Amino acid sequence: MKITKFRTDELDDLMIFLDSNLEENYEKKVFLNIRQRWPEGFLIIKNKETIVGTCCGAILPNEKLRILILVLHEDYQGKGIGKQLMNLIIKESIIFGVKKVTLEARKDSKVITFYRKLGFSSVDVLPCYYQDGCDGIVMEKHLKTENLSTSNAPSLL
Repeated sequence: MKITKFRTDELDDLMIFLDSNLEENYEKKVFLNIRQRWPEGFLIIKNKETIVGTCCGAILPNEKLRILILVLHEDYQGKGIGKQLMNLIIKESIIFGVKKVTLEARKDSKVITFYRKLGFSSVDVLPCYYQDGCDGIVMEKHLKTENLSTSNAPSLL
């Protein structure tokens, strides 16, 4: 498997992957905009030529990284790949002075346990946040300054 920066010529494959692996629906232009704003913060993972996961984020004011999407095909969950993607995107954000990572997760999702294992805490509830009316849970993680420059996250291939 190989982690790379998302390329615009992979957009159709990404949309097919997301349609099969997310409950939310997004327009293509959303992902082109995300990539344009921070290309280093838009990662995909492939098994051979097939996309099996993606992670993208945005650098926000006040030294924040917001994870917009982190999704893996179910066959690749529980193998440390999500943690690897998260560590890599955090590593890519360090040059921007990021000190806090935020994200939203569905209240009814087992992914909340995954994020808690990575050191995230629940800080707020967003009523009816998702398209189907499910509440969202806002989670955040404060980065420890001493770990930022010595991150052992893998490099992009």
